[in-house]
Amino acid sequence: MNNFWQEKIKIGTLEVPRFMAAPLDGITDSPLRQLIRDFSKTELLMSEMRHVACVCNEKDGRSVIYEPVEHPLAFQFSANKIDFIAGAVEKVIQRGFIMINLNCGCPAPVVTKSGSGSALMNNIPLFKELVKEFTRTINGRVPFTVKIRAGYKERNAVQFAQVAQDLGVECIMIHPRTAPEGFTSRLDYDLAKRVKQALTIPVIFSGNINRFEQAQRVYEMTGVDGFMIGRALWGAPWKMREITDAAEGKVFAADTVTALKYALKHLELNLQSFGPKGFIPFKKQLPQYIRSIKDASEWRGKLLRSQTEPEMRDFMHTIIQENSTAPGSI
Repeated sequence: MNNFWQEKIKIGTLEVPRFMAAPLDGITDSPLRQLIRDFSKTELLMSEMRHVACVCNEKDGRSVIYEPVEHPLAFQFSANKIDFIAGAVEKVIQRGFIMINLNCGCPAPVVTKSGSGSALMNNIPLFKELVKEFTRTINGRVPFTVKIRAGYKERNAVQFAQVAQDLGVECIMIHPRTAPEGFTSRLDYDLAKRVKQALTIPVIFSGNINRFEQAQRVYEMTGVDGFMIGRALWGAPWKMREITDAAEGKVFAADTVTALKYALKHLELNLQSFGPKGFIPFKKQLPQYIRSIKDASEWRGKLLRSQTEPEMRDFMHTIIQENSTAPGSI
């Protein structure tokens, strides 16, 4: 008989596992999502956040391009006015994304200064307008969910989440820090608990979950329904597998050679997705993959200074050769 950790969460018409990947702009792109699927076959993945105007107006449709293996896959929007919502939603639904999420949690100034992201928690009238337009356009075809913080500056997550639920939002994902608190201050577990207690829809916790033991403690403190894995997946596409296996009493670990081989595979996927210059955005992923090797800082410098893809590839092959004789746990 399944216990809590093996049971699924019902979000609208969907049933998804309790662990899912969080969206990270510039990180959880299609190449990383494809690698995650090598280890986690059924967990929900989410796109990078994209503004509705970008999705609606872009000619090449890059924001909604993905590989079939990435399913089940949700799409995350940002928005600061109702214009473009209808067009963007239609593109996303036509491309087969199984859930739509509105970001009301991003703390980045470049996002909040336009009134998007966590700034929406400081503007409930606008938030209501946006949700009504999203739900009108979606019209029940896929679940509509919202990701929030503790608040913009004021901790109003309970009130905000209740408004969302009353408007038909089918799941709340909460990162319980305010916008100024960024990603490093203390997480407000009590606030997450109060949000859960105030709602009848599922509540997903996001923030510093990188081991199963942490998820267990958060569940005991808050009673939330599920967990988002975000930064822990950065340079470690097997991380969610580690956590879900631990939830079943099993042990999964990737050794150093596996990490390095996946770094090389990641580079290949970046080149396929972004063309010959794909090695450049890959530089933000590389340091995490090599963090456990000998002379990591020296190699990191060489890799980040790489001017061409062949140069980067040669460095990586050398690193793999040097580490293949004595793999260690990462």
